[in-house]
Amino acid sequence: MAKKKRRWGRGLALALAALVAVVLAIGIFTPYGAFVVNGLPVGAGVSAQLACGGVFVSGRKLDDVVRDDVVRLSPLTKMNKYTLDAANKSVSVTSLWVTRTAVFRPGVGCTLLVDSTPEQLKAQAKDIVAPSMAPRPGLWPEGDEVDLAQLPPGTNRTALDRAVSDAFTDETPAREIDTRAIIVVYNGRIVAERYAPGFDKTTRLLGWSASKSVEATLIATLVANGKLALDKPAPVAEWKDPNDPRSKITLRQLLNMSSGLAFHEPYDPGSDSTAMLFQSHDMGAYAATRPLAHPPGTFWSYSSGTANILARLVFQAAGGTLASSQAYMRDHLFGPAGMTSAVFEPDETGDFVGSSYLYATARDWARFGLLYLNGGTLNGQRIIPESWAGFVSTPARADPSKGYGAQFWLNATAKSGAREFPHLPDFYAAEGHNDEHVAIFPSRSAVIVRLGWTTGSAEFNRDKHFSAILAALPQH
Repeated sequence: MAKKKRRWGRGLALALAALVAVVLAIGIFTPYGAFVVNGLPVGAGVSAQLACGGVFVSGRKLDDVVRDDVVRLSPLTKMNKYTLDAANKSVSVTSLWVTRTAVFRPGVGCTLLVDSTPEQLKAQAKDIVAPSMAPRPGLWPEGDEVDLAQLPPGTNRTALDRAVSDAFTDETPAREIDTRAIIVVYNGRIVAERYAPGFDKTTRLLGWSASKSVEATLIATLVANGKLALDKPAPVAEWKDPNDPRSKITLRQLLNMSSGLAFHEPYDPGSDSTAMLFQSHDMGAYAATRPLAHPPGTFWSYSSGTANILARLVFQAAGGTLASSQAYMRDHLFGPAGMTSAVFEPDETGDFVGSSYLYATARDWARFGLLYLNGGTLNGQRIIPESWAGFVSTPARADPSKGYGAQFWLNATAKSGAREFPHLPDFYAAEGHNDEHVAIFPSRSAVIVRLGWTTGSAEFNRDKHFSAILAALPQH
């Protein structure tokens, strides 16, 4: 018996050694190796976060979320094991020897555990009530009724239907384009709306970096109330020392992605973005500790860390608790705009993740776009200053491409005068990682929302599809 035990133990040791050798070989010889060797906590973390949000925020089946969202981000996530706890509303993901858990709270969404317990997070949210998503009477955007039977004079219905249908065409073998929702708004009303199978008008969809534009809108409410100023140093606790060169960074520079802070954005294991989003208790604090790499205002660099510094400014100005910040967002933006589905997921401190984690229905993303098309008013209320739309759609001074404003992307214009998207007029847009677009076309009185899950080398061709949609609308 002892001999058999030793033989079994030796076999196990050899198997483990072989596994380690394979892992190290993968790490050396394949592009996914860094994920396997160094990124297991990140891989399990992003998988848990997305699975939790997909199930409990979007209302989808776990198998669908894993197959259509998580695995398509990286083939190595096929190794994951998922445990759905419906009673406690959490999802745990095990990748080889690493397990990560994300916990859902009503009205708040999912939060990835780093150094908190589910009980602590649930106690943090005990007084928060999820807003009602019951249908509201009246026409959109005030209510939830949409009439597509009568379109505005001059609309080419046949061409519009064809253009929207073509936007769902996906000839890639693995459905890498994967459009899930299209909404077209013209002159303040929805004139086209379509969803992929498994999604509908009640499905909350993740915006990824389109969330940055919403976070900037919350900043606008604080500027309007005199609590923040664009051209004064941002009140970041880590930069209080006047001898710290970061103490000179202004709010405008943060919004323009021109702070000069060092931040490694690409989503590789070990990058600042992945360390912040999937391994940090306090994401805003993580970003605020980054050193200065360039003098403020002189260098443009896209940074999710910058967005979470801005989110923390909102969080602190709103009272510095999960409940107070959630109430602020609903009182000053989501409520007045009618965006009742909006869920801005927080980190463990309670601060919402302004860089990445806003879920909302396609209709509510369209309400957000209409807010800007209307110059800051919606449903009879002024929500942000009239000048804010002009500010966010003006190219950042330090951006050589002139393709970025203030947490919004622009139709960049080269020195030759050529536009990045030649078939589209000037626009500004909230845009996300998987080709989420809330594109605002002031000259055409239009907003186009495209939500989906584009992955791999595929790209949703907005120049082609959005120009076809605009061509079908009434021409000024």
